[in-house]
Amino acid sequence: MKFFRLLTTILTLTLLLGGCAVKKLWSGNDGPALSGRVTGTVTYRERIALPPDAKIVVSLEDVSRKDVSGTFVGSQTLRPKGQVPIAFDLRYIPSAIDRRHSYAMRAMIVDARDEVLWTSTESYPVLFNQPEQPIAITVERVVNPNAQTLPAQNTITGFKCDDFAFIAKFLDSKVEIALAGRTLTLPQVISGSGARYSDGATTFWNKGDTALFEMNGVSYKNCIADPVAVTK
Repeated sequence: MKFFRLLTTILTLTLLLGGCAVKKLWSGNDGPALSGRVTGTVTYRERIALPPDAKIVVSLEDVSRKDVSGTFVGSQTLRPKGQVPIAFDLRYIPSAIDRRHSYAMRAMIVDARDEVLWTSTESYPVLFNQPEQPIAITVERVVNPNAQTLPAQNTITGFKCDDFAFIAKFLDSKVEIALAGRTLTLPQVISGSGARYSDGATTFWNKGDTALFEMNGVSYKNCIADPVAVTK
């Protein structure tokens, strides 16, 4: 009887240890140590020079959720002194990375008025479960840069969605979203089309008279400019 009790104890411990090993194996955070940096280059195919006032903005985003825009993890703004390809060295916080998620790099080139001249149109995945490699981003020329002009500064516009309404006040490189009982201030971030503002948790994306608003994991679509919603 003692022998069988001992055997049972050994088998139980073996199963428990095996379960811990499996849990660790599938934790999703195994892999090479994260350096906190993503390096690479930004270039374009056209044989034309960068404008002297050009800025290059690169961003690292969590793109795991396909139904919402990417969540920003880190960004870098470069003022190049030469011509493409331009090297970037983006820094991020390693603890913000969940290896079970999907991440990608985006880039755009803007002028002094923040009008988009070139933007990335393809996905450039960042594979944190593999050894780090430089990422070469090719951006595409925006055919009509004037179509990407940001909303006029210090203007106020109301927006009405399917079951939600808010007021947006456009300021210098940010927007204030007035909701019932509170106001959110969102910084301008990289966008290939229209004006996009986000603090990582809340996103407002405006293009002409339409907008998309995301808050608390909910995406409010079909938002249309509604001047009647603005009250003095």
